[in-house]
Amino acid sequence: MIRTVEMSRAKKTAGIAVTYRAGQNDMFGTCPAACNLNDSGKGAENVDKEYLDALLNAKPTKGFSFTYSHFHWSKWIDKVRSVGKTIINYSADNLADALNSFVNNVPTVTVVPEIKWNGSKYFLVQRSDIPATEGKAYTNQTVKVIRCPAEYKDISCNDCGNGEPLCARIDRKFIIGFTAHGPNKRKAASKTEQGGCYGAQGNCRIWWNDTAKSEQPDETDGEKLLRFVKSLPVRAIIRHHVAGDIGANL
Repeated sequence: MIRTVEMSRAKKTAGIAVTYRAGQNDMFGTCPAACNLNDSGKGAENVDKEYLDALLNAKPTKGFSFTYSHFHWSKWIDKVRSVGKTIINYSADNLADALNSFVNNVPTVTVVPEIKWNGSKYFLVQRSDIPATEGKAYTNQTVKVIRCPAEYKDISCNDCGNGEPLCARIDRKFIIGFTAHGPNKRKAASKTEQGGCYGAQGNCRIWWNDTAKSEQPDETDGEKLLRFVKSLPVRAIIRHHVAGDIGANL
């Protein structure tokens, strides 16, 4: 199930198009069951290949299209690069996970505890300080983790990057950090405790739950998404999946 919004009124996404995606009667139905933020006990095991193909082509004319996924980047990065339209950011569980994707040239974001910023807009991580988890040998090179600008400036995705959102850039030389927030921020920032998904909180939960309960008998998610994107104006920006992911809900 997919819900489309032509112009968001939420603070961070104000002025751009957004979508929500869910399983039928299951908010987490398109999210990986193994996602560290998912404590629902439910979720998808596989990527929805038909939907992924549609998503990667769901870019407004002369505009920008981006999203995030907790499915391992090896399942989709080659397609993202070959199509070259919608940018998928890998949502890493922690800094070690983020560095592993970053050194493989994958656009990467991760949740960061508030204390990590220490009042700054970025911090540096020595690769040698983080243990490799997928066979990559880190050098002593530092990697910059920059804070989402909407967390410290009065802007939205519409204004980010002087009109080219940072999350819509595939070959960037930094990791983007989002500060854990909301009533479950401790879980979101934890390396050992599962849960804390922001999508399951507040107004976002209302929209996401409504998406799961909606009816969509005549179109697949991919068909509905492509039809929606074709209706957007030239140079529009769309953020896919304010909540939800690219999983196949069976």
